[in-house]
Amino acid sequence: MSRKKIQNGPTAKSAHHQRISVAYGATSPSRTGVGTRITVPSTLKEVPRGTGSPWLDAQAMRLARQEDDIQRIVGKAPAQLPTFNWATLVANAEQNKAYDAYHSTTMEGYRISREVSDAIVRGEPLPGGPQDRQTLEAAMAVQGYTGAYAEVLKRVRRKEPIDTALILDLYEALFRPAIDAGVTAAPALRGWRTASVGLRGWRYVPPNPKKIPDLIGGFERFAAREDLAPVTRAVLVHLEFVTIHPFMDGNGRLGRLLMNYALLSAGLPWVTIRSDERVPYFRAIESAQVDDDAVVFVEFVWHLIRQAVAELKPKVRRKRQVRRRRRARRG
Repeated sequence: MSRKKIQNGPTAKSAHHQRISVAYGATSPSRTGVGTRITVPSTLKEVPRGTGSPWLDAQAMRLARQEDDIQRIVGKAPAQLPTFNWATLVANAEQNKAYDAYHSTTMEGYRISREVSDAIVRGEPLPGGPQDRQTLEAAMAVQGYTGAYAEVLKRVRRKEPIDTALILDLYEALFRPAIDAGVTAAPALRGWRTASVGLRGWRYVPPNPKKIPDLIGGFERFAAREDLAPVTRAVLVHLEFVTIHPFMDGNGRLGRLLMNYALLSAGLPWVTIRSDERVPYFRAIESAQVDDDAVVFVEFVWHLIRQAVAELKPKVRRKRQVRRRRRARRG
């Protein structure tokens, strides 16, 4: 028999098939496990069955990573922060209101002087004479923010959760003066945006409006977690809200109001992000949204929280000293 016939004959083909069978048996999925086992992250297992969606799963994983970032950065330090009673927190917030309203409003590009802004917060009328549209829009924005600020204090005292009802009520308070004055077209005040939106000059593109109901549901469940550390809740409520971007306008102001809602609920003081910190603040948010790196944002807000606590502590101490002196005089 020739060599060619041996190579192509039945015997050679049978041996070839046996070699393939042996090789396949050694590397088959049943032996290696490759392609037969899927590891599901614990975070995904916690998403309620029947309400999952690709973007909801992505949200859960994102929040889990950011929660880990916060734990790594702040460690056990938040547990060592002093907390304050409600009377102290309200008094401090009321004293801070005009300052916060000016910075949170001008942060978003509204142009108004500090003097006029403070007067609006105090309830004083605008200066006499005709007002151009830009001035009127800014004035109504400050007035709306002042109303939303007051709503936060009222709702925190009632210990209401961070949920859809709270968000929509704050949104309505924020825009009601502008709508009543006719400088803003009446949007759907009791619902989420229904159109796509872009952020000029920034890399982040907010989610399609069809995703918003799912994402708000995930946001509510996250904010309601009983095992969530207070500082983590405050930081991520802010970051996740502006990431969802559920409205056409006002998301930044609402995000900061919700952050402070969470802080006050935990016995921590109101935090103001100044308008002159706009660029690093926005860049930190963008880095978390686009680059999946929340470290800069966490460090930024954590510094402000500690600063607010450090500024309030001596005020409380001085008030205690004054009370002691008064009691001593009476005695």
